[in-house]
Amino acid sequence: MKKFSLLEEPWIPVLRKGRVEEVGLREALLQARTITRIETPSPLEEAALHRILLAVLHRALSGPRRLEDVLDWWREGRFPEKPITDYLDRFHDRFFLFHPKAPFLQVADLPEENPLPWSKLLPELASGNNPTLFDHTTEENVPRATYAQAARALLVHQAFVLGGLLRRFGVASAKDAPVARPALFLPTGGSLLETLLLNLVPYTPEGDTPIWEVPPLRLEDLEGGKTQWPTSGRTRVYTWPSRGVRLLDEGDGVRFMAYGPGVEPSEAPYRDPMVAQRLDAKGNPVPLRLSAEKSFWRDFSAMLPRQGGKVAATVEHADNLQGELEEEGLEGRILLRVVGQVSDQAKVLDVRREVYPLPPGLLSPRAEERLEKALKAAEELGRGLQSLALQVARAVVGERDQGELKDFARSLPLERLYWHALDGGFPRFLARVREEEALALWQEALKRAVLEAWEATRLFLGTEARHLKALAEGERLLGRLLSGLKEVVK
Repeated sequence: MKKFSLLEEPWIPVLRKGRVEEVGLREALLQARTITRIETPSPLEEAALHRILLAVLHRALSGPRRLEDVLDWWREGRFPEKPITDYLDRFHDRFFLFHPKAPFLQVADLPEENPLPWSKLLPELASGNNPTLFDHTTEENVPRATYAQAARALLVHQAFVLGGLLRRFGVASAKDAPVARPALFLPTGGSLLETLLLNLVPYTPEGDTPIWEVPPLRLEDLEGGKTQWPTSGRTRVYTWPSRGVRLLDEGDGVRFMAYGPGVEPSEAPYRDPMVAQRLDAKGNPVPLRLSAEKSFWRDFSAMLPRQGGKVAATVEHADNLQGELEEEGLEGRILLRVVGQVSDQAKVLDVRREVYPLPPGLLSPRAEERLEKALKAAEELGRGLQSLALQVARAVVGERDQGELKDFARSLPLERLYWHALDGGFPRFLARVREEEALALWQEALKRAVLEAWEATRLFLGTEARHLKALAEGERLLGRLLSGLKEVVK
C-alpha cells in the first residue's frame, strides 16, 4: 500500500522562527522564504536534502536558464508556485516512501532474504565491519528508525555510499556513489529560499531525467549489473540510485531493509555543480577532497584558476549572484559550507562540515592573488616550524633513530597549535580578502599564531639544561622565520 508521502509528510528538519521542526518537500519549497535553513547535525544529510530540493526545482521550473531568472525570484522573495505545484502533482505517486510498485529511490521487488539493518545506510552509525564514528549500535540490537529518519538516511546512502564488496544478485562489488569522495560546496544565505537560489546554477533540462521521471527499477534491471547510466545530467546525478534498497515497514518504523546492487555508472563528460577541481601531480584535473590531516582552507587556492583549478559551479554562481545583488543593494551575508567524508578505500574515516564566509568578489583576480599569497605564506611558515621542531627535538634527545626523532618532534605542540590558531584566523582574513589591508592582517595572524605556539612549546619542554639549550637554538631559528615573513606576504 502507498504510505508516507515525502511531499506532504514532515521529514525534512528545518529551523523556522527559532524552532526546529520537520516539513514535507512541498512546504519546504513553497514556504522557503519563511524557513531559516535546513537544520541537521549530519553534514551529509544537509547536502543530500539540498540536492533533492534543487533537483525538484530544476525540473519543475525547467531552469533557471539564466542568472536573470534567479535574480527575478530573489527580488520576488519566492519561487513561482504554479509550475512547482503542477510538477509535484504530476509525479505525486513517485514520492511515497512505501509503494507497491514504485517506492521512492527504492526497488519494489527486491527480495527480503538476508536483510540488512537500516543503520547501514549511514556512515555515522555502526554496521558490519564499518568503522564506528559516532555510534555504538550493534546489529543484534538495531534501533527502529522513524519513517522520516529512514527517508533521510536513504538519500544520504544513495549520494555518498563508498564502493566495495557486495556479493548480491550477481554483482560482486559496487562502485562509489556520485559524490562519495569529493568535497561539496554549498553556499548558504539568510533563508532556505536564498540558499536554494545561491545553488540553483543555470540549467538545461534537455537530456536529463531524475529518478522519479524514469520507469521504476526492478530487480531484473539490476541483476548482474546490467543497467548502466551515464554520470551526466544534473538531476539524474542528484537522484542517482547507487544501490538497490527496499525499506521494510514494521508498521511504525523501519529496522531492516532488503539490499542489492544499484545502477552502474558509466563515465561521461560531466562535472557536478557542487564539486571543485584541482590539478594532480601529473597536471590532470581531479575532484578536490577533504583531508584527514588538515582543514580544507589550506587547499582553498588549489581550486582557483590561478593554479589551474576550477571552483565549484555553485561557488561561481553565488559569486556572480552576489555581484548583481550588490549593485542593487540587496546583498546579504553569504556563508560557504564545505561538506563531505574523508575515506580510505571502502572505509569512512570522518564526516565533516566546515563553514567559511563567502564575500562578494572572492573570484576577482586581485582577491585570488591575495588568497594565493596568504596560503603560500602559511604553508612556508608551517614548513619552517616543522624544521624548527626537528631542531629542538635533536637538541633535546640527540642524534637518534630518525623515526624516533620525528615522533618526538611531532609530539611538540608547535605545529599543531600553529595550524589550530590559523583555523580560526583564516575565516576573518577571507571575509576581508577584497580589502587592500587583508594581507597585512594575515601577516599579523601568522605572527601571532607562531608566537603563541612557541610559547606553549617552551612550557611543554621544561627547564633542564638540555631543554634550555634547545630553546635557545629554537629562538634563533624562530627569529629568522619571522623576519622573512614580510617578504612572503608583501
